[in-house]
Amino acid sequence: MPRPVRPDDRCSPRVLLRWLIVCGLLLGLAGCGLGLVYPRLDTVVAFYVKDLVTLDKAQSAALKRTLAHNLEWHRRSELDRYAEFLRDVAGAVEAGAGRDAWLAASQRTEEYWRDIFEQSAPGYTALAATFTDGQVAELLTNLEREDEDAWREFSEDSPQERQARREKSVRRALERFTGPLTSLQRAIIHEHTARSPSFMSEWRENRRVWRAKLAEALARRHSGPDFEARMFVLIARPDDLWTPGYRAALERRRESLVDLVVALEATLTPQQRAAASRQLLVLADEVEGIGKRG
Repeated sequence: MPRPVRPDDRCSPRVLLRWLIVCGLLLGLAGCGLGLVYPRLDTVVAFYVKDLVTLDKAQSAALKRTLAHNLEWHRRSELDRYAEFLRDVAGAVEAGAGRDAWLAASQRTEEYWRDIFEQSAPGYTALAATFTDGQVAELLTNLEREDEDAWREFSEDSPQERQARREKSVRRALERFTGPLTSLQRAIIHEHTARSPSFMSEWRENRRVWRAKLAEALARRHSGPDFEARMFVLIARPDDLWTPGYRAALERRRESLVDLVVALEATLTPQQRAAASRQLLVLADEVEGIGKRG
């Protein structure tokens, strides 16, 4: 099963697809070799799924077909939309955009994210319906292990270390588009990360709730339409299951990130603005080219 991306994920194989979709804050994508990685995303996802649950030969073949179909749909139906959006963002950067425009861009990327999982849910559901009791237990155990590993990694760092890591990540991602940041821009980022509390505690509880709902669904994996409906929510609309604390934390983070983008956008020099627009247009051409190459 695909898992929701945890808050501190970066540009790793497991989340490259998400970074492709989150075009409004695409800042983690530059330099990740999009043209090389994208055609192999089905293989990357397959390795991840097989790391969570041991599949038999027939299940592996079914997963391969599902992932190939998903990737072909994405290439055929989505990449031109992403390229158009990136060009819109490039124009907004060059001309200057207000807070409402950046908030709308953030919401638009979430729609792309939802579309992908709505399309892929039936294939994953069909695979899950074939799981044995042993495979279900293995999947749930490994999901819990991954979540707790993420929590342990987070807990081992001090608040100062976590802030420094976030600050460095944001700064490097921006500089891939704008070039070197000014002292004012670096100060804005420092202030943002200093007053942006982590929501890993809310994430951890939300993940526990999601895993419990998944366990309930998998216990009814032979119930036909009821199972399909449960899995569709788990895969494509997990926000329907969010805890109130997690929902509130994510909304605060969204507002904070938009505030950061607005504040930084207002300080861009003409050279930075032109550089960012140029990089976004290059990325748009690359995304569009991948769609045409197939």
